[in-house]
Amino acid sequence: MGLYISLINAYDALAESGATVCPIAHTYMTVHIAVLLNKKGEFLCAKTPDIKGELVRVPCTDESGRRTSGDCPHLLHDNLCYVAPFGAKPGRHEAYISQLEEYTKAKPEDMYAAAIYNYAKNGDILHDLKDIISNLDLEMPLDKANVAFAVYGLDNDGTDLYWTEHYLSTLHKNGICSVTGEPDYIPSAYPACIISPSGKERFFLKDCGVGYVASQKIIHAIQYWTYGAKNEARVKTESYIQD
Repeated sequence: MGLYISLINAYDALAESGATVCPIAHTYMTVHIAVLLNKKGEFLCAKTPDIKGELVRVPCTDESGRRTSGDCPHLLHDNLCYVAPFGAKPGRHEAYISQLEEYTKAKPEDMYAAAIYNYAKNGDILHDLKDIISNLDLEMPLDKANVAFAVYGLDNDGTDLYWTEHYLSTLHKNGICSVTGEPDYIPSAYPACIISPSGKERFFLKDCGVGYVASQKIIHAIQYWTYGAKNEARVKTESYIQD
């Protein structure tokens, strides 16, 4: 367990130093469409990123962070079929809106999430993005195009630390972490794509007993050195929207 503890300590040191290490309850996402809103949640503009393949850190749940299928949405930024009623599985958009509505009621001080919710719930996103969608050239189904939001006048790097605080408060400590020896929420499975956003590699086996917080810190420390540090100066969602 010495390696695991060293990675946890390294994560804590990176976070304390202000490095762009991925927060707990977040994952990495490649952006295909970037949408700029105002603080009221009104549409301002949208574009495809100037730098293709750049990674943004986005809020997620335990389930959405390791999903391979199913209707498990990320909180704010996600596939087109989640953030809009697009594609053959309307349940995904409904789950996205429901989760975001519940969260914004619990955390009304989160202006970033509130603006995105106010926009996503009004149903205009497909109309606003129709020109971009019609010209999008992807090597994947269109419903899997990733959409990220920025809010004019707020700090935008994709992350939401209000979400981390809230989400961790909802997780029941159902066991003792096999790494730290402390009470934690023990997930039934763990994320793949550890060293590449589209990979299949895993660091933890199912039911290995590693706590959620410990596993997040270990995975994100590895990811920081693998590709997170390369984006140190380029991870802000706003950079996709600049004229």
